[in-house]
Amino acid sequence: MPTLREIDVKYRFKEVECNITGYKIDSPESVASLFDYLKFESKEQFIVVNLTQQHVVNCFEVVATGSVNAVKVRPAEILRTAVILNLPNVLLIHNHPSGDPKPSTADIAFTQTIIKAAEVLDIKVLDHLIIGLDSFTSLMQTHPYIF
Repeated sequence: MPTLREIDVKYRFKEVECNITGYKIDSPESVASLFDYLKFESKEQFIVVNLTQQHVVNCFEVVATGSVNAVKVRPAEILRTAVILNLPNVLLIHNHPSGDPKPSTADIAFTQTIIKAAEVLDIKVLDHLIIGLDSFTSLMQTHPYIF
């Protein structure tokens, strides 16, 4: 007789130095200032900020760390926490260690993929920020047609 495996998922929060829980997101500039530390990272990091209906931060998660010029992450990993915690909005953030926050063609295509996956789950991707050394790019501002 085949064995059936049951999964038991436990979600654990941990306290971090940067306390942004409860912070209301009102502009790309405010988000960029919260994650400005990414400009010093030597590898790309992909972060998802999970927000309430009122755009208040519930939590954030570093979902992937890549290399100096790329990070690979699946849509499921990006949207997992929002699904588990039943949160309707997410912000995507990653850094460019080169210092240039200009989005690549791959960045734009990947954002479109995440937006489509999120729509199926009734989750809204509010923006995708790319943090560079002296500035940042908000894809919502520079490429609003994809949102």
